[in-house]
Amino acid sequence: MTGELHGNAASEAILRAAFNRIAPIPDSQWEPFWARSAKQTVAKHKHWLRAGEPAQYIGFCTSGLFRMYYTTPSGEEYNKSFCAAADFVASYSSLLLDAPAFFSIQALADSQLAVFRYSDFRALYDKHPCWERIGRTLVEQLYIKKETRERELLILSAEARYRQFLDQFGSTAAAIPQYHIASYLGITPVALSRIRRRINLG
Repeated sequence: MTGELHGNAASEAILRAAFNRIAPIPDSQWEPFWARSAKQTVAKHKHWLRAGEPAQYIGFCTSGLFRMYYTTPSGEEYNKSFCAAADFVASYSSLLLDAPAFFSIQALADSQLAVFRYSDFRALYDKHPCWERIGRTLVEQLYIKKETRERELLILSAEARYRQFLDQFGSTAAAIPQYHIASYLGITPVALSRIRRRINLG
């Protein structure tokens, strides 16, 4: 994990609001949690996590943009997902399995994260019901996102997948390079260009 860690009131407010949408957190529970959290700056093109590194943290993006991607033994990259403001960023399966990260996480723009250790968060489950509910909901949301992604890749056409991508990422899509979008959709940049032309002409 790279970048400077330090406290930040704005990051705290954004993260707490995101958690409170899932379950209200009493001040007595929030304050010790935030005391063990931090703010992190990740410059554009820098990695927050690389495949094979220990996965210990969960990040919450307060501004910026990240891509998650796999790298094959031959060096080819395949984008798994993108995360923008108000998204959680982590190699979740690695955290659950206590294993090295299976994929890399790279900033596509200058970004800010509120960062906390997964072990610290997991230890809160027995301290108050709000934490266990938050943890369970985050995993449920991740499962839904994963299943939706699999269904789109298996069933939808490339053009339908691109339209779904635009619906999901909205204005953020404009900040993502086209070759990264093509990788995410499982098509070539040339195929994506054809799809974009058809949509624009339609």
